[in-house]
Amino acid sequence: MAASATTSTLAVTMFGYPNRNCHLKPPATATLRFWRSAAAAAVATSRREAEAEEADEVRRCLAPARLEVLEQMEPWVEAHVLPLLKPAEEAWQPADLVPDAAALGADGFHAACVELRGRAAGVPDAHLVCLVGNMVTEEALPTYQSMANRFESARDVTGADATAWARWIRGWSAEENRHGDVLNRYMYLSGRLDMRQVERTVHRLIGSGMAMHAPASPYHGFIYVAFQERATAISHGNTARNVRAHGDDALARICGAIASDEKRHEAAYTRVVERLLEADPDTTVRALAYMMRRRITMPAALMDDGRDADLFAHYAAAAQQAGTYTASDYRGILEHLIRRWRVAELEAGLSGEGRRARDYVCALPQKIRRMEEKAHDRAAQMRKRPTAIPFSWIFDKPVDLMLP
Repeated sequence: MAASATTSTLAVTMFGYPNRNCHLKPPATATLRFWRSAAAAAVATSRREAEAEEADEVRRCLAPARLEVLEQMEPWVEAHVLPLLKPAEEAWQPADLVPDAAALGADGFHAACVELRGRAAGVPDAHLVCLVGNMVTEEALPTYQSMANRFESARDVTGADATAWARWIRGWSAEENRHGDVLNRYMYLSGRLDMRQVERTVHRLIGSGMAMHAPASPYHGFIYVAFQERATAISHGNTARNVRAHGDDALARICGAIASDEKRHEAAYTRVVERLLEADPDTTVRALAYMMRRRITMPAALMDDGRDADLFAHYAAAAQQAGTYTASDYRGILEHLIRRWRVAELEAGLSGEGRRARDYVCALPQKIRRMEEKAHDRAAQMRKRPTAIPFSWIFDKPVDLMLP
């Protein structure tokens, strides 16, 4: 977490090294070995503490009484969550949004592709990088379905269960599957991207999986997915507005359709967490605080194109700079969920730990805002110049990025 990094930096400065204003001499070799050993011991202790805390979370959230809450929610899921899915006959399909050769015929298909490529030519490289990052994230769907099936009492045990939870997971995955498909087809037809490099990135990401940094409990899992669905809706919605401003209405319609789906999915997971807060407020708000202390990591954080060792960081910098998904969006999502779930109003059923968790979560947006302001002030003082970062997705063309 950023707070830990800041604490470490302050600690080093307080010890007088490497602060150049300090009157102490740099440590001798033996002393340096001592400090390195002490630092390694501190890291190991921190790791053990984190593992112990996670084990405690698992025991608490997977206790029989906690899982019984999920099992008793089955009729409620049937009535309030499953209706948010659209049947295949009513849902849009990728063929509705990109040229279809069978429907248009050879000449019509050629003309439609020429028009699509002409509009795509006006989209700046930075926005294309953001589009690829969004598409790669969507294409890692097998990982997300596997993640959802880790949630005890709310998973699809056999792969074809008839429970409401299982049917939701499969229906949600079916809708999500269209997102990567339609973006992939558009990108292929646009001629702007090195599709082999894009496909290799998808391949590697699915192979690498994802690090959710949370126990495999439904309490933590549903909070994570509620946050991520809103983040994805914002990212696709911002992309739609950005590319429309550059004349690509076809891509804007695609991103807008995806964003609309993500909003429905967000509504479903938000409702589930709402219900958990009503049924078991203490467990749920403590799970929420646990997730926020570790931050909500992006599902594609392990993306790798085989060339850029810092690919995700560079993609995130491009998204921040292009206004696709920003640090302010992260804070805004947290503020929205706190209001939606009425976290500040929670009182009945909370233990002392639960009240402390509630207070921590409610105070967090203001802390993040102060960190944003400080980072902005530091950037203004440093007046850094942008760095040209090549992206293999766009044939190694560079994008000027402001890096930390």
